[in-house]
Amino acid sequence: MKKLKVILVILVLSYFGKVNSQVRIGGGIDININLPLPKVIIVKEEPKPRPVYHPKEEKRQKEHKPKKQHCEQYGYSFGTIINQNNRFGRIDLLIVDAVFEPIGRGLERITYFTNTRETLEILIHTNNPNDFNYHYNNNPHCNSNAIVSVALNGHEIPLRDGSFSLQPGRQFHSVVNLHSLYEGDFNGTVNF
Repeated sequence: MKKLKVILVILVLSYFGKVNSQVRIGGGIDININLPLPKVIIVKEEPKPRPVYHPKEEKRQKEHKPKKQHCEQYGYSFGTIINQNNRFGRIDLLIVDAVFEPIGRGLERITYFTNTRETLEILIHTNNPNDFNYHYNNNPHCNSNAIVSVALNGHEIPLRDGSFSLQPGRQFHSVVNLHSLYEGDFNGTVNF
């Protein structure tokens, strides 16, 4: 009988004891655990700033370094073009050969070869065949004769201003007066 009393006491205590779970009858079971809800933070994204346009720096032309004088002696020359006001001082370019070649559409190229195996190329555009003078002009729609470009040893030289005269006859008589931005001035007379 003692065993029955112990079982009865356990049943009575369990009946009157506090229970943390809740059970509903009627089609489902709902258990409440009482956990705290997590905090939700909404962050507003700011728009990305637009990229700022920075103009590219102007490319500097390749430096012209004068070549050393060769031991070869030339018994003739067509003339001299003096390169002055550059960082190397005055350089006399002795012209030993010159070539005039029409390219087409009014374009002609004059190439001067020096005793130091350098080349000076002048590309000109003839709009008026009765005028023997050519000027460097940034206006491409100009009706006068124009210097299109100048290259020293195959590298184009940007010009500030300049003029060139090419007079025909038994031979060409050319007068060069070019002022570049980085390579100094080129002045001289060549008959070829």
